[in-house]
Amino acid sequence: MDESKTEDKVVVTVEELKKMVRNNEEDKIDEIDIVTTATSGIMSGTMVILHIPVAEPGTFRKGERIYLNGIKGYIGPCPNEYLGSVDVVVYGTSYVEDYGGGFLFKDLVAGKEIDILLESEGRRYERTITLDDIPTAKMIGTRMAFKNYLAFTNLGEKPVKTIFHRRKMKKGEASFSGCGELNPLQNMCCDERSLIGKKVLLNGAEGVILGFGTRSSPEKGNIMISADMRNMDPYYLGGFITSGGVEVFNTVAVPVEVDEKNKEFLKTLDEDIPLPLVNVVGRSIIDVGNYAQVWKDADLRPNINIYRCRNCDVCIPMEMCPTKAIKRMSHLGNRPLPTEDCFGCGVCTGACPYGIYSMKLNSILEVPITCRQSDRERAIKLCRELKRRIERGEFKL
Repeated sequence: MDESKTEDKVVVTVEELKKMVRNNEEDKIDEIDIVTTATSGIMSGTMVILHIPVAEPGTFRKGERIYLNGIKGYIGPCPNEYLGSVDVVVYGTSYVEDYGGGFLFKDLVAGKEIDILLESEGRRYERTITLDDIPTAKMIGTRMAFKNYLAFTNLGEKPVKTIFHRRKMKKGEASFSGCGELNPLQNMCCDERSLIGKKVLLNGAEGVILGFGTRSSPEKGNIMISADMRNMDPYYLGGFITSGGVEVFNTVAVPVEVDEKNKEFLKTLDEDIPLPLVNVVGRSIIDVGNYAQVWKDADLRPNINIYRCRNCDVCIPMEMCPTKAIKRMSHLGNRPLPTEDCFGCGVCTGACPYGIYSMKLNSILEVPITCRQSDRERAIKLCRELKRRIERGEFKL
């Protein structure tokens, strides 16, 4: 066991804990004080609240419409009359063509310049800003870290446009969401009173749980979280293009205390967590599998045989990548390869006609997975980061 003590507390990651359970060493749980848990995936109910200085005070009375890199924001409720600035809400699922709120949020956190266009009383005001120019930049997730979710398939003959796949979902394939046994809410007693005010990491920034999120239930719990965007790491968030629109993904890590309330939950494994397979149209349940079926021994990132690349003028995997992670590399003769923005969704494996990308994606109830909307690699990395911060005393429990 790789364990560390900080302030007389023993801290392990959820990955380390599950290995103990599988090795029949679950009695060691009594030696542990804190388990760092995490999940990463599509979290549609994500918005940011920004206070944006647009022009000099007195320039306009109040803003009426605003666009950030072309994405519509929603002004209000404070009028900020004659101050030259506006309060703005931007939804993670708002988008223009293939550029969505998630991509905008990532660009802001990465320090990139953002073009602002504000309209007021028939006049237009424009400004280019970065996150450093925005006095207030808070992210709020109305339903994050779903305890578990669903797998989707298409029972119809025609491909279906859906937010659950990068392309139209064909008959005989499946997608799914959920990090299974790594998920914070799978590893704790979900009592809202004890959750409110609990400190977490949201995309690498210290945040706080506001309570249960929308559509939360005992079977499918989720939480509402807020954090300051300035302290976020752009690696942990971004946009995700689907055939039904552009979504947003986030990564959440939560420290779980090992006490009598949480102990049994912490022993939960993928094979114990149900994963219902539903028809993407209507969501009627076909059968119920489990998260071991989709995650056990699965590849978290694609394997790449660059020698198969024909350096096509139009690279289909590059065009189809949901997170825009595949970029042409000048040092490799301009051949396209995944960057760290890769989400491990698996879409590229079926996109290249020359088979550059391969990946073990598993199946659910014998229906092959062709798109994943959760990312265990990011979840594991944030688990480890939270553990390091606790060890160093940077994250106070």
